[in-house]
Amino acid sequence: MAESKVLDTCADFLAEILNKKSASANSTYIPQFIEKFSQILNLTEMNLKVTVKPYGKNCLHCGKYIPSYHLSSAIGLWCKPNDHFFCSAHCLQRHSLISTNGTLLDLDYVRCPICRSSISPEQINEAFDGKLESYQRDACDRALLMLLDEEGKEKLKAKFTCLICYTEFKVDEGITLECDHRFCINCIKQQVEMLIESAQVSDEKLKCPMCPQALSVYEIEDIVGPELFAKYEKFRLRGIQLPPEDENSYIFHCRGADCEYICIIEKGVEEFNCPKCGFKCCPLCKDEIHKGSTCEEFAKLKKEKVIGDEEFEKLLRDEGLLKCPECGAAVQRISGCQYMVCSSSQCQGRTYFCYDCGIKLEQDHGAHDCKPREGPKNQPANVFMDDRMIPGVAYYHHPDDIEPQEIIPRPIFEPRNILERNHGPARRGRRARNFFRNLFRKG
Repeated sequence: MAESKVLDTCADFLAEILNKKSASANSTYIPQFIEKFSQILNLTEMNLKVTVKPYGKNCLHCGKYIPSYHLSSAIGLWCKPNDHFFCSAHCLQRHSLISTNGTLLDLDYVRCPICRSSISPEQINEAFDGKLESYQRDACDRALLMLLDEEGKEKLKAKFTCLICYTEFKVDEGITLECDHRFCINCIKQQVEMLIESAQVSDEKLKCPMCPQALSVYEIEDIVGPELFAKYEKFRLRGIQLPPEDENSYIFHCRGADCEYICIIEKGVEEFNCPKCGFKCCPLCKDEIHKGSTCEEFAKLKKEKVIGDEEFEKLLRDEGLLKCPECGAAVQRISGCQYMVCSSSQCQGRTYFCYDCGIKLEQDHGAHDCKPREGPKNQPANVFMDDRMIPGVAYYHHPDDIEPQEIIPRPIFEPRNILERNHGPARRGRRARNFFRNLFRKG
């Protein structure tokens, strides 16, 4: 009797453990308890009959186990809602498609795999999110297309009437706008292209031909293509206007070559560096950057420089001076042959040229077809100057020297002090010597 009571107590305790949903098969005390219980059974030479009753269900399509606490989210069939389940709408969809050979037309073939009862069409429609009829129509169209020849297939395709030319087209030959108006490709493309070419790119102009809704940027790009769309963007940017109350900013158009970059710049900015083409300028006068001076002062200085350059070029022509063909430094020959070496800060003795014709040579005393230049050219002096008399460094050279013998600060050129004198052609050499001597003394 004592052994029987122990066995009953152990059996009740084991049943209680297994009935608990929170009990885990990996718990260490369960295997130990079963091992001890088995030893007691072996000692008493008794047999134990175990009945296992699952609390969950298996999916009728994929066989996946559905725990009892997930049965509320599963699909229970109306034939036996507590026993027959599909784990998801996807499984019921797959079962319906397989049962009807992919057509969903004859739902009588869609039955419960266990009791063979017909599954309700309402449940099938719910599994397809209420779109069962749409799937059935598509299946009918596919079946019909398979039976038709090519001519019949073309006739079956949907058509529409263009609202501009009133011609019938196939659906794939038209464009449907966001406002749901449909036009043939040629009509809407011609209209949009005409407006863009005439720079009429406002929302009031670029709109649907049948309603006031403006065309979106994406629709315009799809209609006209990338080349004309770039022109549309350019016209749109040019039409940008700042509000009247914004007095501290202005719109700036980059002047770089083939650059259409436009931006808004605050007043007071003295330097603009285009992020598209790299062009640098003053955003106010659109000229070179001139920090520290106003646009008016810079324009005046630039004008004076142009006048000075013109007078300097005239002086070079009158005195027979020659420019280095590489760096533009002014040169006069003091003696020797016509082969010259430029030792300016840019050439540094690497440029050879002929003093008579001005042609650049590949090497010193290189052979060439010399065609002497017109005008005076046998003037005294051998002075090399870099950067066209811009303030910098002047170099004095003897005919046989390559490296400069003396470096002095570059004077600022004032041509009018020389040009006001009029000594005549016979004294050009003396004028040139006095001109350069006076310049260097000012440094």
